[in-house]
Amino acid sequence: MNLSVTNLSLFETDKYERQMFAEAVTSHLLEGIADPLKVHLQVKCMEDIIKKITSTSVYKDLVVSEAMRYGKSFEHHNAKFEVKETGVKYEFDNCGDPVLNQLLDHLSDIEWKIKERQKFLKGIPSAGEKILVGDELVTIYPPTKISTTSVSVTLK
Repeated sequence: MNLSVTNLSLFETDKYERQMFAEAVTSHLLEGIADPLKVHLQVKCMEDIIKKITSTSVYKDLVVSEAMRYGKSFEHHNAKFEVKETGVKYEFDNCGDPVLNQLLDHLSDIEWKIKERQKFLKGIPSAGEKILVGDELVTIYPPTKISTTSVSVTLK
């Protein structure tokens, strides 16, 4: 396969050009000019390529290093770049706080009880089932199942 990193220059577009491209693809699909399954495969391949590039620490480090040469915020090509902290997380394991530990234990117990109750409710017949809660007889029903139909693609 004869690929060049310069092929990525095809994607140096502005917001308007990206919108026009997306609309053209949709239009070609509606007019029967493009094969929906082939376009879906191509989109999935693009997503996979993007994930493979952007998920590596080498890529991330090189981008941050290069951006730092220009400062915290700058314009470059047709975009504004900003170097900033993202995805800040805190690790509480080393705090040694007994109150937090007790609350987390309670949370874990409650989450387990909720999952067990949800599993039980999934087995209720669609007509419902009468159960006694305290001194009250109530009718409970199974959860409503909601799904979306889509086409799954396994890339080879």
